[in-house]
Amino acid sequence: MASSAGQPIATRAQNFVNSLIGRITGYNPFPQTGTVPQTISIDGMFNKWSGIGLGAWLYGMLPVKQLPQKGKAKTLGKSLLTGGVLGGLFSTGNPHNTNLISPSRAITVSSSEVSYT
Repeated sequence: MASSAGQPIATRAQNFVNSLIGRITGYNPFPQTGTVPQTISIDGMFNKWSGIGLGAWLYGMLPVKQLPQKGKAKTLGKSLLTGGVLGGLFSTGNPHNTNLISPSRAITVSSSEVSYT
């Protein structure tokens, strides 16, 4: 948006639309004015924290009076659900990539490089 200072109003409007839609969806309707990468992750909202928060909130909403700590579970559930959704919305990277082991490359050694003693 700062690069469109001094441009005609139509070009500035196209830059604004590209910035808004590009950051949310990754699609740039006016590619001639530049491309904007997607920075908001809709898939990231559905993560383990929002799931735990939803479960705790539903536990607090159950109509059974004998359940312990219903009020605290409901409060904690709302907080976790809100934090999980907001944190996942602005997260970067693939939310479905849970592989903690980094890929390794195979090392090949030719027989001329190996010395036998």
